[in-house]
Amino acid sequence: MKRLHRQSGPLDLELIPELGGAIGKLTWHGREILRSLPDGQNVTVNQGGCFPLVPYSNRIAHGRFHFAGCDYALLRNFGDHPHSIHGNGWQQPWQEGDADDDSVVLTLHHDAQGASAAQWPWPYRATQRFTLQDNALHIVLTYHNLADHAVPAGLGFHPYFPRAAHAEIQFDAGGVVLNDHKSLPTGLAPLPAQWNYRTWRKPEPASVDNCFHHWSGCARVRWPDEKLMVTLSSPDAPHAILFLPPADRDFIAIEPVSHINDAINNGGFGDPALAMATVPANGQLQIAMLLEVSHYA
Repeated sequence: MKRLHRQSGPLDLELIPELGGAIGKLTWHGREILRSLPDGQNVTVNQGGCFPLVPYSNRIAHGRFHFAGCDYALLRNFGDHPHSIHGNGWQQPWQEGDADDDSVVLTLHHDAQGASAAQWPWPYRATQRFTLQDNALHIVLTYHNLADHAVPAGLGFHPYFPRAAHAEIQFDAGGVVLNDHKSLPTGLAPLPAQWNYRTWRKPEPASVDNCFHHWSGCARVRWPDEKLMVTLSSPDAPHAILFLPPADRDFIAIEPVSHINDAINNGGFGDPALAMATVPANGQLQIAMLLEVSHYA
């Protein structure tokens, strides 16, 4: 697989267009900021540093939903997982577009013809623009509706921060979306103490895989032993998913997203800010993420 490299000062970025338009590596002064993709040919996109969530975030219950008077069934696209998850952009090859010394554009065309209609029933074009700015990486993800009518759509980013056992995290949110045993939302709740990261805390392995709604648009991860910190900013994304897997996987996922899980079915529990967007014909939806890296005292 072709790997695209860009460098700006101490920041080194590797992209793998063929592998879901994913980030294969992001380092700063040689230190991993996002998890690096292993070497070899049999790697998967969810072993890397970050991939785009398009045209929806997280789970659609059992791959089924109803829109504008029609019922739709999607592929269950993640092994034996019972739901459709993360859209289809992360499982498709992207094409390299405009590029210069410190930026690259990747593009995905989804025609929704034949078998691809089971991935998502409407055509779209998505772009990712990656720009390095010395100590920061800026990514803009844009969805363009190519259907001749309005359709639902959502976006997000799925970054993986390494060395969870040595890290601390901090972010604020208005509340959390509770899930059932099938990982599907059941309702909204205030932040419980065990999921309150308003002040710096070590992540608790295998403790959470939930959407935090109405968040502050900013999260920070730091590694005290290294005096290293990354600040994630995504003011366009009103919510964020925090996923802390078992300790042996040793990563933190903080995912800025445009809607809560399964919003296409639950309608955001009556809150338009939690719901999936409806994008008009020829319209677009866009979010951005900025990762800023620094040392701290």
